[in-house]
Amino acid sequence: MLKLFLAATCLGMFFYSGSVFGFSLGHFLLPVISTLIVASIFYKPLSLPIKNLCKGVGILSLLGFLLLMLAATMGGSFHLSPSNQIIAFLLVGMALFGLTAFFWSVKKDVGT
Repeated sequence: MLKLFLAATCLGMFFYSGSVFGFSLGHFLLPVISTLIVASIFYKPLSLPIKNLCKGVGILSLLGFLLLMLAATMGGSFHLSPSNQIIAFLLVGMALFGLTAFFWSVKKDVGT
C-alpha cells in the first residue's frame, strides 16, 4: 500500500512540477520510478532494488524539502509562494513514503 502511495506521489510531483517548471529530461525519471515501484509489487525479483531506490528517493526528497525551507527564509522572513507550498507538500509525501522503505521486509522465495 505504501508503494502505491509513493508511486502516486511521484506521479503527482511529475505533473505538477512539470507544469510549473516545464518538462525536462530529468522529469521523466519520476514516471519511470513510479512504474518500477508498481511493477515491483507484482514482480518479486524487483523488490530489493526498488526498496533501495525508494530509500534514495526518500532521502533526496527530505533533503530537497529542507533546502526549500532554507530558501524560504531568505530575506529575513519566511515566505513560500503557493506553487512552492504544493511542491513542499509533495516533497514531504515522497520523503514520508520513501523513508518507510527502511522498514519494508523483503521476502525471499524459497526454491523447491
